[in-house]
Amino acid sequence: MKIYEQTAELLRNQILEQQLRPGDPLPSIRELSSRLSIGRNSVIHAYMMLEDEQLIEPRPRSGYYVRARPLSPNPGTALEPRKVQLGATALEIIGAAQNAQLVPLGSADPDARCSGREFFYRRLSRHARDIAAAPGGNSHYVAPPGLNALRAQLARRLHSASLPAGADDIVITNGAQEAITLALLALARPGDTIAVESPCFYGTLQCIEALGMRALEIPGHPQLGMDMEALAQALSRWQVKAILTNPSFNNPTGACMPTAARHRLLRLACEHDLPVIEDDVFGELCHQGSRPPPLKALDTEGRVLLCSSLSKTLDSDIRIGWIMPGRYYEQVNYLKYVTTLASPGILQHAAADFLADNRYERHLRQVRRRYQARLGLLLEAIYQYWPGCALPLIPKGGFLCWVELPPGFDSDRLYRAAQQAGIGITPGSLFASDGRFSHCIRLNYSTFEATPYYLQAIEALGDLIREQL
Repeated sequence: MKIYEQTAELLRNQILEQQLRPGDPLPSIRELSSRLSIGRNSVIHAYMMLEDEQLIEPRPRSGYYVRARPLSPNPGTALEPRKVQLGATALEIIGAAQNAQLVPLGSADPDARCSGREFFYRRLSRHARDIAAAPGGNSHYVAPPGLNALRAQLARRLHSASLPAGADDIVITNGAQEAITLALLALARPGDTIAVESPCFYGTLQCIEALGMRALEIPGHPQLGMDMEALAQALSRWQVKAILTNPSFNNPTGACMPTAARHRLLRLACEHDLPVIEDDVFGELCHQGSRPPPLKALDTEGRVLLCSSLSKTLDSDIRIGWIMPGRYYEQVNYLKYVTTLASPGILQHAAADFLADNRYERHLRQVRRRYQARLGLLLEAIYQYWPGCALPLIPKGGFLCWVELPPGFDSDRLYRAAQQAGIGITPGSLFASDGRFSHCIRLNYSTFEATPYYLQAIEALGDLIREQL
């Protein structure tokens, strides 16, 4: 056994035997090198091994720490299918996002202060002026599947994500939420069961709730997403109509499903002849390198329904989404027509012009760098002001950070107290049908800066957390 493997085994045993607990710092590379009388490269390789095993994680400018405990209290075991009953808290949080008096760490809105957004609205204004000046006031719907020019631009972008697509493969929707709703309507009926990862975005759970369906919650790994072994067991036990997953920078955890797991998921879907609904709204927001390939790019049978939008990458107010429904195209296109008839034509024209100009790619490069930097600022503030038992997961994309607190912690109580203090957060209880993530919270760092406005809010949250411990 090589020296770095011996070092990794030593630390691995200390972690598994809980001599080192979640959140504990590991010795610096220099310190461990000196203590064990080994080279620094051996320590570096040992830490890389443990990071690959998801036992430790690096923190910006702070070294390595023992990774957070698993998300599920019973990892590898799915719950029974159940009705979803989230109540009104989710709508309350969305409404609170409009309250300018709250520090905006709650609702999942992107940074609105970017040049790409400004350029989009200039294009929108130009189209509005053209419509107002048109003789005769001609008006008509842009009927499903939507504006051809926009669908062609979206197909071009999907090609860059290793997904061959044509304009005729895409249906335009009013955001990704409608795309997911149309997919569910096309695939299942009231009383049917949908397999989802857990934790799961509360908007998805509410769609399932509103349609009278049941959610079968599959445990998720903090960094790797849906547990494939648990999914395989669940599909063998329960009658499921569809699998719904957010594999690229999951909301709320930021997890990114590895390519091997994506292939495994598709094999399971094939074995059980199931469709897969893919929520890809954060897929473009990788912090480094290339975006992960959508599940749809690996789909050779047309069973994946890809759903996405401009709402997370550009602006929440731009309700332009799309669905690439594969073999379910006719059902989805018809359902779009009978439910909402059409999406606003003026928004579709503006989006088509915006995407054709290539400003979108420049915009994405800007916000990716910005979100990566702001994540580092948020983590530094959490490590400085919050108790050591607060364990933030470190996403590799998106702009959401999931923070685990000790079992028994009440994030709903923290949410209410934070609101009283003028701070918006999202309680973890919303991300499961039974509230089992009530010891977690989700933070939005899209606009976070190291200014008194934000740092005082993080410090105040730290004080409120300590009051419960």
